[in-house]
Amino acid sequence: MRKITIHVALILFAGVALAQSQQDIERYKKQYEQLLQDRSSNQVIGVENISESIDGDIPTEFIMAEKKDLEKTEKTLKYFGYNFFTMRDSIPIWDNLPLPSSYRLGPGDEIIISLWGETQLRSSYFIGRDGMVYIERVGQLNLTGKSMEQAGSYLEKQFQKVYETLKGSNPSTFLDVSLGKLKSINVTFVGEVKLPGIHPLHPFSTVLTGLIQAGGVDTTGSLRNIQIIRGDNDPQQVDLYAFLSAGKTAAANTRLQDNDVIFIPTRNSSIEIEGAVKRPGIYESIPGETVADLVDYAGGLKINAQHNLAVYRLNPASSSLEQNAKSVIYVPFNEAHQVTIQGNEQIIVYAVPDYTKSVYVFGQVKNPGEYGFEEGMHLLDLMHLVGGLFDDTYYQTIYAEKADILRRNSKSNFPEIISVNLADLIQGNQTQNIELQNWDVVLVRQNQNFTISKQVQITGSVKVPGVYSLQQPNETLENLLDRSGSFTDQAYVDGVKLFRNNIQVALNSFDLALVDGDSIDVPEHTGVVQVLGEVYNTGYVQYVNKRNLNNYIEAAGGFTLDARKKYITVIYPNGDVKVKGTFFIPVIIEGSVIIVHKKEEQLPFDMTEFLKETASIIASLATIFYILQI
Repeated sequence: MRKITIHVALILFAGVALAQSQQDIERYKKQYEQLLQDRSSNQVIGVENISESIDGDIPTEFIMAEKKDLEKTEKTLKYFGYNFFTMRDSIPIWDNLPLPSSYRLGPGDEIIISLWGETQLRSSYFIGRDGMVYIERVGQLNLTGKSMEQAGSYLEKQFQKVYETLKGSNPSTFLDVSLGKLKSINVTFVGEVKLPGIHPLHPFSTVLTGLIQAGGVDTTGSLRNIQIIRGDNDPQQVDLYAFLSAGKTAAANTRLQDNDVIFIPTRNSSIEIEGAVKRPGIYESIPGETVADLVDYAGGLKINAQHNLAVYRLNPASSSLEQNAKSVIYVPFNEAHQVTIQGNEQIIVYAVPDYTKSVYVFGQVKNPGEYGFEEGMHLLDLMHLVGGLFDDTYYQTIYAEKADILRRNSKSNFPEIISVNLADLIQGNQTQNIELQNWDVVLVRQNQNFTISKQVQITGSVKVPGVYSLQQPNETLENLLDRSGSFTDQAYVDGVKLFRNNIQVALNSFDLALVDGDSIDVPEHTGVVQVLGEVYNTGYVQYVNKRNLNNYIEAAGGFTLDARKKYITVIYPNGDVKVKGTFFIPVIIEGSVIIVHKKEEQLPFDMTEFLKETASIIASLATIFYILQI
């Protein structure tokens, strides 16, 4: 029996022993010894053996304790594959994808037409629902169904009718056509998905990227029987395990089409694999798969794995055993391919026993786990290794009045419990500094009365960046900046940014009360101003002190023909926003973002309505004049 299994069992029985009399303890000791003998056998535990153990040898208290232990294990294991979909908000999936030669333009696509040389022009157009694009001076053009190459040739011929400099063997003006935003496809997601419903997706979406955009699959849903329903055709089934476990992209790259339906059924099986495998977790099986297949999904065996696997499975309710009772079979790994998965099972791969000298620490310590044991090691030595007791802040999270040392009894394998007072220990009471023995297990409990402090994070150009606890209910940003050592020489003070719930807060001053979870970033000097929107060269322009708004727009190539010159937005680095008006021009500072908006469509002039409004105004003025005369 491997060492870790022994210690887990020791801890389990210790909790039961505390509440029992000495007579009960002796009874549990005999049951535990019998259990060790049963588990050391490589034979299949049959129906009769298990029934006999449940009815006679193993007490009800142990069965309930074992059940709780298994439930605890289930909670710690992660479902395989589902965390892949959490990247949906952070990865630009299609930013660098080349345009397929087979792509055809259609309603919703955006094309960008650029002229350079003797004639300068850059404009973008969306293909309407009728497949047409209206271009000023050129006319109404049909681009639907054309490739980008065909669209470029077609547009050049149409523009040559208007721009003479495009013609001839030596033109002085040149035309280029590029693709902007692409039309979306509508795909419906139903079943066990996190965001069911109709989703507009990128036209290059596959079943994998589509699920990412739909928030991913719930752990109740199947990753091995994803169904693509397309019209009246038979559903196409997709198994993502080949991609998730081995990187095979054939199934994951199945291209979606407009009006597809993605159905995620519930998973039919949950196979727990733990122990000496490279990727312990909860896996899904399909009919016909074996124990060996599931171990392969778990990354295979570790180098220290034993050659025998334990497979726990539920007995049929119709058996002579207690309903839902588990049986266990021990399978040599070289025969695991012969054992077919039957349902919701638990596979345990045992490690080769390691009898090195070790002690263990669990609970409320900074670094729980296994530590090397040396003769003469005391409890205080171990506490220095795991951290916590000597950190005043962390010490508050510990229940210091009582900790337990579980010590193996060499005669019975049943632990004795030594209780110590950690508060007295750090005060120098040597009676609490127990000398440790090999395989001791130290349990440190959490202080249930401790309240976690509210924390904020500051990054960037401050002398001491990091996470800080708020020291008072209304601590301000200014106080926090002082506590972080203030700004470095490279800090751009006017560019300080504060984020709350991932949303930037506009800062008018540093006298703002912070709340739990706030994030502050102090950037370095950028030396640039960004210009976006209706200018010929969008991008960054060098910042020069006292340059005005028009200077930066000119540096970005000037306004386009579609620019709305009287409506310009300026976003400052601290999140504040100013809008240019008739009598107000925003001052530009380093790090500002200038956005030049597009013209709004003008309504046609209605002479009849103009005359009505004029007559109404004249009548009103006449009435006022009459009243004044009275």
